Amino acid sequence: MSVKRSGQGWMYVVDLGVDPATGKRRQERKRGFRTKREAEEARDERRAEVRTGVVAIDQRLTLAEYLESWLAAKEQAGIRPTTLRSYRQHVESYIVPHIGKVRLRDLRATHVEHMLQQIAKAPAKPAKDAQIGKGQRRNPKPLSPATQRRVHATLRSALTSAKRKHLVSFNAAADMELPKAQRPRVKPWTPGELGTFLDHVGTDRLGALFEVLALTGMRRGEAVGLRWEDVENGEIIVRQQIVETDGTGVACPFCGGEHRQFQFGDPKTASGDHRRIELDSRTLQALLAHRAQQEIERDQWESAYDDHGLIFCREDGSPIPPANVTAMFHTLSDAAGLRRIRLHDLRHGAASLLLAANVPIAIVSKRLGHSSISITSDTYSHLLPGVGRDAAEAAAALVPRGD
Repeated sequence: MSVKRSGQGWMYVVDLGVDPATGKRRQERKRGFRTKREAEEARDERRAEVRTGVVAIDQRLTLAEYLESWLAAKEQAGIRPTTLRSYRQHVESYIVPHIGKVRLRDLRATHVEHMLQQIAKAPAKPAKDAQIGKGQRRNPKPLSPATQRRVHATLRSALTSAKRKHLVSFNAAADMELPKAQRPRVKPWTPGELGTFLDHVGTDRLGALFEVLALTGMRRGEAVGLRWEDVENGEIIVRQQIVETDGTGVACPFCGGEHRQFQFGDPKTASGDHRRIELDSRTLQALLAHRAQQEIERDQWESAYDDHGLIFCREDGSPIPPANVTAMFHTLSDAAGLRRIRLHDLRHGAASLLLAANVPIAIVSKRLGHSSISITSDTYSHLLPGVGRDAAEAAAALVPRGD
């Protein structure tokens, strides 16, 4: 009998087949069901899992234990440090505190829904033994819909891997209703404000860095990862970026040492890798002046110069951590008396300038290294005042009128 009484409740027994290692038949027993019907439903579900190959090595494996092994596998596979850090924060700060104790095989959509409801109200603190990397923090406020969706995406990805390995028969995080996340409306500087900023930083040691960021739309990490060999015939070739890490040392491909705060890596998207960005004459002049100053610094440091071949670096030639560029940007923009924007808004501003100049959106998307034109269109179409009005006037002008 596969379902029978067990104390005050019911239990089931399921045949797992022959153990290939020992040649002996295996059985699985599970107790604790309140009614015979519950035990029968659980037995039938488990039988279906066995038929599809879902026979976990340890039936007591919790979601937290599985996610720990999943993160380790991701790290071993060499995913981007920033992506791994994001996954780890989602797991340790939100998923594990709420549903980490649930056994993997018992996880249901209701558990996932409960977690999402809880973090929407007030996100949990990290698990007691969670390690918080540099740059991570305990969020004191409820999560935004966009962050809730990213946490859910992390769990869904992990459970997809579990299903592929036949650890579960279905993905409990799939096909769920999620809060709608509105794409934030960005407000970059107007051309006048940008001109004020660039004039102000023109005499700064790294003024050319902000010239490049503002007029090419490059990402922060891509700009500080640029090397002189990446500039050819008035074009920048984006081959790498510098990404922040959690403090673990990674061997540098250029100096052989270990940088604790950051490392060199591929550009964020495949479409952004090895893309070519044509430079305007003023930006080229700024780069030439910057190189002349860098040569003076190299001579001053002599043999102590830590040459990485970088265009934008510290006085001794060593890389600049991306976070330092952000801090420097705010200091300079405040000194220029401008309203505060994010450093990333320089990228938004570059895109909006190109669109205002009637550059085809396909070219704008290619310069920015977006994975699709739709991202460019959705984000940047109406950033600068007057662009939509100019489009309306141009369209209306095509219609012949009697007056």
